[in-house]
Amino acid sequence: MFTHELIFRDALQGIKIGISVSDSQDLERLGLSQAHAEMAVGEIARAVLIAGGHLVYGGRIKPSGFTQYLIHEATRYGCDYAAEQLTLCLAAPEHHKLSRHEYDEVDRELGTKGRIVYLDKAGHEIQNISKLEAECSDYVSSLEIANSYSAMRRYMGTITDARVIIGGQLSNFLGSMPGIIEEAIIAIKACQPVYISAGFGGAAALVAKRLQIDDLDWAPADFPTRPKDRRIDLALDELDAAVSSSGWNATSCGLSEEDLRQLAASYRAGEIASLVVRGLTQRKRSYGRPERRS
Repeated sequence: MFTHELIFRDALQGIKIGISVSDSQDLERLGLSQAHAEMAVGEIARAVLIAGGHLVYGGRIKPSGFTQYLIHEATRYGCDYAAEQLTLCLAAPEHHKLSRHEYDEVDRELGTKGRIVYLDKAGHEIQNISKLEAECSDYVSSLEIANSYSAMRRYMGTITDARVIIGGQLSNFLGSMPGIIEEAIIAIKACQPVYISAGFGGAAALVAKRLQIDDLDWAPADFPTRPKDRRIDLALDELDAAVSSSGWNATSCGLSEEDLRQLAASYRAGEIASLVVRGLTQRKRSYGRPERRS
């Protein structure tokens, strides 16, 4: 049985970890549910928060989902000595759905444990909340909406030091490619360590296989489930190009090739969290706080 390793109180202080997670179409065929993915995210969040690290997530307020789950973890497990351990980034199409009352409600729920960053269509932070409605006029095309999400992902890449990816839709996605693949590309271009949990299928499994971290021989032959969509093939080609141009190396994350394969294949929440935090702490011990590259 896999056991948790001792996490020192300030082991990840000053480190910002981006979380990329969404539902996967493979969950049911693997005998899993969204609750299993939530457990994994929860375990990672708790381990990072207890170690003094900072979580960054680009999500939504409504309908509810992983955002609310992370808020709960931050308010419950955030360190007393470390303020604002959770940054929630909302793309323009997401905060455009909200009323001022809903903005205030989420702010109150987060308290001192986190903050919400409201982004305009170009991915720039809106400093004055009273200007949100003016910044978010109606969208004229689905392309403008998609570009807003891409802008949010690029913004997150400038404020994070590492990226964890879990699950991810490979169909019905907005934009030129699945969001989790795009976030992996942005992290790799910035030479950030990437921790891939492929055990829930979806885009994360496709990324793990393309990066040759895991051949997925433990999964069905047609895993992960994906449509015939040229946009996905183009995204994977861009992933390859990002690796080549940046000189990124999978093992620069502080884990060995064996550890990375174990992380990729696991669906056990505790095991995933322990491997991620082990890699992050080893990385920090070896290199210190990484200098962010935009």
